[in-house]
Amino acid sequence: MLKSLTVSNFKAFKEPVTIDFSATGNYTFNTEAVKDGIVKTAVMYGKNASGKSSLGLAIFDIVGTLTNNYINSHKYENYKNRFSQKDLTSFEYVFSFNNKDVVYTYTKSNFREIVSEKLTINNEILIKYNRLEDKDKIIFKMEGTENVNLTLSQLNFSILRFIKSNVIIAQNEENELFEKMYQFVNRMLMFWSLQDRGYTGYAPSINPSIIDKVVKEGHFADLQNFFKDAGFGDELDHKVINGSEQLLIKYGEHNDIGFYEACSSGMSSLLLVYYWLEDIADETKCPSFIFIDEFDAFYHFELSYFIIERLKSYGCQVLLTTHNTSIFTNDLLRPDCYYICSKDKIVNAHNATLKEIRFGHNLEKLYRGGTFGK
Repeated sequence: MLKSLTVSNFKAFKEPVTIDFSATGNYTFNTEAVKDGIVKTAVMYGKNASGKSSLGLAIFDIVGTLTNNYINSHKYENYKNRFSQKDLTSFEYVFSFNNKDVVYTYTKSNFREIVSEKLTINNEILIKYNRLEDKDKIIFKMEGTENVNLTLSQLNFSILRFIKSNVIIAQNEENELFEKMYQFVNRMLMFWSLQDRGYTGYAPSINPSIIDKVVKEGHFADLQNFFKDAGFGDELDHKVINGSEQLLIKYGEHNDIGFYEACSSGMSSLLLVYYWLEDIADETKCPSFIFIDEFDAFYHFELSYFIIERLKSYGCQVLLTTHNTSIFTNDLLRPDCYYICSKDKIVNAHNATLKEIRFGHNLEKLYRGGTFGK
């Protein structure tokens, strides 16, 4: 799981900010939202332009760095913070697997150009270089990389990516943790449905249309049940029109209407959520980390509850951003799972106040009253 991320000089963040998923409290309710001392299901609040979207892009920068998965590159324009005088953007990811920390840090001069990398496992530096300090020196201490003959001038992408693609590493604990980190990053998924739809991670290319995938993989009945569980009573149907599968809403015999012609913004957004999560119960297909920006922009609060309850029941790590304070409640999650974001600091409600927060407290009222900071 992702334990923490620290980022600096990236989009909204001029100075270093950290989101720490291990900064948990000793709560005895909604325990399924935390796994092995790390927050598994999190919701983030913040004012407009407070950095919530920038944080999501920062978390997923590693996907473009280490994998061939699809990246919405236009989202990474204006990469550096415009008020910073620093030349480099820095990232530090801390992952936890088998209660062991894997720390991966790197700096970039832009989205594509890596300046330095360092991989630390079990407190030992296994890979390290810095193009500015020593243009060709690379520290290789991973067992199996002893015979790698490579200079930095020969490579214009990540050394870790090179090792993963070209080197057969030995089987030991450190290398196993390296593989676990790579598997985690390879299955990270970010998507949104606001002014436009898009995604980053999880797959190497743009996926087929929603209804094509649902029908071809035999999930149409499950899609109908998902919509019914979410409170939508309309019956769905599908048929091939002009050579492609079309999703329809049934309004009596021979009176079908195209889904996108009749659906609300909420139903359209919910279909996108189903599209990405239809295989989530399959461990081999389940994303490792899901980030949905403004996940409930088109939802009634009951539907927001439904989505979070569903996500909480799965094994993947989840971070959602929202402005909907009605879901800021101990009935759904717990204080250490609600984060407040600003350009200077990211902290969860548990650590944002000296007050002892109990199950009976009204978190929404405390948040609106400024208990967790302005």
